[in-house]
Amino acid sequence: MELEPGTVRTAEAHTARSIEHIVVGAGRLRVGPEQEPVELGPGDYATFPGDVPHRYEALAPGTFAVLVMEHP
Repeated sequence: MELEPGTVRTAEAHTARSIEHIVVGAGRLRVGPEQEPVELGPGDYATFPGDVPHRYEALAPGTFAVLVMEHP
């Protein structure tokens, strides 16, 4: 995904027990559940529950990340 600062991309909860995995390729990203987001930089990895509302927010221009969604 490609993101630019100034807009927050929100996502509703996915199916039960869904898990999201994200690796930042460039820029800085604030990502995760609405109440517990984390800040990531290039090369950083995070995983979080996808079955709760969550968000993606670029903190630097040219931010991109690879997102893998796991649906057991």
